[in-house]
Amino acid sequence: MTAITEDTPEGGPEELQWKIDRLIEQVERHAAELTRVTGIKNGLAKEVDELDKRFETLTNRLTVGVLRKAGYTVRIEEVEFCEACGEEY
Repeated sequence: MTAITEDTPEGGPEELQWKIDRLIEQVERHAAELTRVTGIKNGLAKEVDELDKRFETLTNRLTVGVLRKAGYTVRIEEVEFCEACGEEY
């Protein structure tokens, strides 16, 4: 035996519409929060990129002696090249 049920809740179409409206509001809040968080993430990524460029500029201008005085470990390695293809290995 198969029971027939209604898709509409006990409160009728009004209750169903109320639930739909609440869900739409919740989706809009989540979308706004996602937009806000994405903006923060993009801002931080831009700031990190700017700091990386600044660090790179500063360290490229410094000598080995200055870098060692500043507490950096400096290793100078001779790069070996493949004679056949010219690439580093």
